[in-house]
Amino acid sequence: MSHIDYIRRSEGMSLEEILLMRITIVLETFEKVSQQHKWDYAYAEGKWTVKELVQHLIDCERIFSYRALHIARQDNSVLSGFDENEYVDQAKGENKEPQDLIEEYITLLKSVYYQFKGFTTNALALQNKVADYVITVEEIGRLNYGHTLHHIDVLLERYLE
Repeated sequence: MSHIDYIRRSEGMSLEEILLMRITIVLETFEKVSQQHKWDYAYAEGKWTVKELVQHLIDCERIFSYRALHIARQDNSVLSGFDENEYVDQAKGENKEPQDLIEEYITLLKSVYYQFKGFTTNALALQNKVADYVITVEEIGRLNYGHTLHHIDVLLERYLE
């Protein structure tokens, strides 16, 4: 999916609403993963395990929230992209305990909620170039939401019974 597709998933909802709502969605999904003991499961050869997928979400949340802060503080330097597969490989999420991943991700989601809640209207409207596209601070918050939902959908459709 493109960043635009992720952003579109939040249409009609406030930024504060979506960033708060996704905490509940993530917790409910992780409860299903735990009940089915699927943390080390990958639905196909070469696909991430659930632990690796959660590590990916953690890494992306940090990167996206940094990008939002970077732009909101009016740093005009261009932000680069990253190789999500390389990040997952280097993070070694498969060696982490599920409860640690859950706590880290939920804590991060709460932190990002407060980060965006603290941005002024003017800061939310600021934009900058990230890799090969231009994005506003608010759009990054909406991208966070859509990215999370995309991977929750994948978990529910391909990993869980």
